[in-house]
Amino acid sequence: MKKNFKAVEDTLNRLYDIQADHLASFDKQALPDLEQQSAERDIEVSRLIRNVDILVKQQQIETGAETESMVFFLNNRVTKLLEQNRALQVKVHAVRDNIKNRMKQLSKGTSVIGSYRSSATAASKAKVISITN
Repeated sequence: MKKNFKAVEDTLNRLYDIQADHLASFDKQALPDLEQQSAERDIEVSRLIRNVDILVKQQQIETGAETESMVFFLNNRVTKLLEQNRALQVKVHAVRDNIKNRMKQLSKGTSVIGSYRSSATAASKAKVISITN
């Protein structure tokens, strides 16, 4: 059971470190690769789920005070991970909203520039005629 607990603890630590790196990337980069970050976290979360399933099956066989303290420890670690995940979610939403606002501004600018051109002016552009053969 200690081996299974260690596997869960190691996975929790890796996931915590990955999320910390991803949070830090928002300060280092203008637009971090959110798709890659999400894939990395998904891999670790699936590994965590698999390791927790193994631990729970083992825990059903063995019970005791040690098992209870392990569960409390894991609960605290998962709570910290969820808080970290919420912080990541806030940063991702901020980046997404910023991109949306910039796209709206760009769209407005494009339409304003287009309104300055009249269709008659666009149709009567000078044409180049080549007089050389």
